[in-house]
Amino acid sequence: MDMASYYEVDASGKPVSIWVTLTPFSIHDIKTCATCRGPLRDIARYGRLVRRAILDESTKKLIILLNQEYVPLAQELPQLVHELHAIKGQRKYPWPALIEISGPRSHQIQSMEEIIQSTNPGRWDSILDLRKRVDLYMRRVRPEEQPFERVRRMIENTRHRQIFRMNPDHVENVLQTKGFLQGTALLIRLDIALLVDLLSLVSQGRPSEVTPRFELDLQKIKDDCQTLIQQAVTHHRLLQQAEGHIFLAQLYALERAHCLTPEKRNTILKQGQVAIQEAKGLCDAHPGQTQGLADEVHSVEKMLRRGTFYTIITNEERMAVISAMAQEFRGTGHWYYCRNGHPFTIGDCGLARQTSRCPECDSPVGGENSQLAEGVTLAQDWDQDRERLNL
Repeated sequence: MDMASYYEVDASGKPVSIWVTLTPFSIHDIKTCATCRGPLRDIARYGRLVRRAILDESTKKLIILLNQEYVPLAQELPQLVHELHAIKGQRKYPWPALIEISGPRSHQIQSMEEIIQSTNPGRWDSILDLRKRVDLYMRRVRPEEQPFERVRRMIENTRHRQIFRMNPDHVENVLQTKGFLQGTALLIRLDIALLVDLLSLVSQGRPSEVTPRFELDLQKIKDDCQTLIQQAVTHHRLLQQAEGHIFLAQLYALERAHCLTPEKRNTILKQGQVAIQEAKGLCDAHPGQTQGLADEVHSVEKMLRRGTFYTIITNEERMAVISAMAQEFRGTGHWYYCRNGHPFTIGDCGLARQTSRCPECDSPVGGENSQLAEGVTLAQDWDQDRERLNL
């Protein structure tokens, strides 16, 4: 069972204490009985080995899942948006005299859905179904649902019930935020696409019809964009940071197109230009991490200047990047952190053979001559946190 790799043992081989520096992801499989090959999960003596293997595998599977499950969702959105643009509106009833879009995003979507269902029934069925699946994906990968966090909460609850004194030191959670952030960005992108489609349909009305009056208050969705940007900055996610600024610029452009006051239009224009310059700066400074966003930046910039309607675009370069995301983690090789805490794997022997950069934050990760870049470490903090929880 190789107990000495996981415990300090005495001269007779009896475990006396737990090793603190056990390398994470070093357990390749759960130990089995030498006679029947059955798993030893129910034997207390091997409990730590089994729990470590299960927690390691659960965390690796989560990282792989949040990459692989995101890809089909991100690929489906531009396809559905393209279909919406190709289908002309088939209105059953005229537009209402006033279209008010305000409040939280869920309320905005509900209001727009009611309008579309009454005027163009069935038009949004597919894309709203996609929205539900993206929302489900976000719930599955949110930080509080991740394996380590769930174990930590269970241990804290157990200590509380047994009236144990809580450890005053906060256990640093090694949580994966990429899936949640990219899901948040995808959902905001989808909601903006729905808003753009509604505004485009109204603008295509017949000359003889009375154009409905819009009252747009997009502050809540802009707040969501700001939250996305702040979280992306905190976790060094350059792609979601750039997307957040692009979304903000799109929303400013839509507000400006429906604002009648010249002074306010100029104020909105300046705010939109600040957002798009932030996105452009990120794309110029980190082209590898923001591949496919340059065309979006250019389109939104043109929209801000001319006041034209924005069309959601996803070029071939961006689609290729999305497809490649599913291959970032294969579940094999040695696991490491870049200097900003983003996990990655090195296959084969597990040693760096060439210079490369983190796909999330652009920091160097792979060095030459089998040397890791400065700041790259094994995922040892996972083990340290677990050891402090007495797993």
